[in-house]
Amino acid sequence: MKKGFTILELVIVLGALALFFVMALPRLSDVRDSTKAARVQKDLLEMRVALENFYTTTGEYPDLVSEGAKDNLELVKGESIEGKKVNFAQFLGRDSIPKTPKSVLLEESNLVIDWEDSEQDGIGGWKYNYSGKTGEIHANLPDNMYNQLIKWSEE
Repeated sequence: MKKGFTILELVIVLGALALFFVMALPRLSDVRDSTKAARVQKDLLEMRVALENFYTTTGEYPDLVSEGAKDNLELVKGESIEGKKVNFAQFLGRDSIPKTPKSVLLEESNLVIDWEDSEQDGIGGWKYNYSGKTGEIHANLPDNMYNQLIKWSEE
């Protein structure tokens, strides 16, 4: 009596595994896209809270569109109502603006553009209403960027 598999049995098993793998690939991609979208939403919420806390403390929104601010939030300074010097890094709890994740269309980016600059819509990073002094911020991503049917300009 022979022990082991015949070549036909091995081909059938390998074919079934290959079919399973091909069927699983799109789902893995969906999980990655879901994770990226969730990360953008989490970062957006953290920045909105930090912006409002900075505003409550200083009476003004931070200048996140200035040169170097996106990579060094300690440059974004203000003064509390009590006269204490503060910087935006203290409120956000990190040294730089978070990056929007890479996709097939865009590289990751932490660029912050002013709300009024419509020429740079959908290029990655963040769109911030500093010139209007409202503190409104959105992900500067094309709608449905991570296949989650999210309109980032409204998120």
